[in-house]
Amino acid sequence: MDIVDVKHNNRKKIYFYIRDQKVATKQKIAYDLNLSLPTVTQNLEYLVQKGMISDEVKEQNRGGGRNPVAYTYISDVMVAVGVEITYHHIKTAIVDLDGNVIKYVHKRQLYERSDRYLQLIGDAVDGIIESGGVDPKKVLGVGIAVSGLIDQKKGLVVYGRIIDNEGMSKEDFSKYVKYPTKLIHDSNAAGFCEIWMSTEHKNAYYVNISNTIGGSVLINNEVYLGDGLYSGEIGHLNLVPDGGVCYCGQKGCADVYCNAEQLSDKTDGDLGLFFIHLKQGDEEVKALWDRYLDYLAVLINDIRMMFGCTIILGGYIGIYIKDYMDDLYERVNRKNSFFEDASKYLVPCRHNVEVVASGAALYFVKDYLDEV
Repeated sequence: MDIVDVKHNNRKKIYFYIRDQKVATKQKIAYDLNLSLPTVTQNLEYLVQKGMISDEVKEQNRGGGRNPVAYTYISDVMVAVGVEITYHHIKTAIVDLDGNVIKYVHKRQLYERSDRYLQLIGDAVDGIIESGGVDPKKVLGVGIAVSGLIDQKKGLVVYGRIIDNEGMSKEDFSKYVKYPTKLIHDSNAAGFCEIWMSTEHKNAYYVNISNTIGGSVLINNEVYLGDGLYSGEIGHLNLVPDGGVCYCGQKGCADVYCNAEQLSDKTDGDLGLFFIHLKQGDEEVKALWDRYLDYLAVLINDIRMMFGCTIILGGYIGIYIKDYMDDLYERVNRKNSFFEDASKYLVPCRHNVEVVASGAALYFVKDYLDEV
């Protein structure tokens, strides 16, 4: 390792130490990281100059004398924007370097494959930055999350039947966006957000149960994309042989039986209302829910058999599932071949504030922190 690498590594260690500790003195940094005071001082001056940390805090000196300067981490020195495009909405979010959502906007807008719609994406990005009072110079980039199979290296939708976006590129979606962009699969964005914010999980399978079913394989805090671009597409596992027709053209896919519309269609598209009726004891709603949980339990057990890791339930259903986990655990346990306790590996998502848009934005945050 040459001297440049050593200096860079020392700077990263100091920065991430302050990021973890929130507040730290020069002396404590030097002691805990086993670095010399001159090395620590030089790097702290650099980080303060770049606006990445602050030296405005004074720690109380219990032994008397001058209070030592304490350095604090600044989470919003840079931010990133995420956009989620669905058939019915354009959702945008701004996140800071900790992944905290600074502002989000949920706009109902019917998707269409047109230049007018692409202009609306650019307007949505400009609008949230302006309304959030964010300096455009602080924006690292814009992650754009869409459904379909995405070749992230090429920035291209190679399969897009959910919304008509097959063949569209990152350049198409970002035509009116003034910042660097990435094109990301919506389920991967959601899974990346969950693994980023849930530090207790390094390996997991994130199930995105929304109006379609998707998933994300997460290994060592990274999304595993697979060789064929469809890693995690559990919505197309065959759940019922020769069953209902899926939008992909096959029969019996999990998506047909486990997507959120199987429930929300009962209450005119309002999923929240479905769960209100469920809590009120509506018999028809309860029967539908029981049937739904049985299918979901089969899907979860299949995922557990394939990956043997933590399974996180997210998406639209993930917002409501917490109150029904005990019932789901029992159903999954009955399907498991090895007498495992599902409560040990099956968890509801922790983050549901524009999780897809937030996850798309976090790809830029990761790049920034990797280059500190």
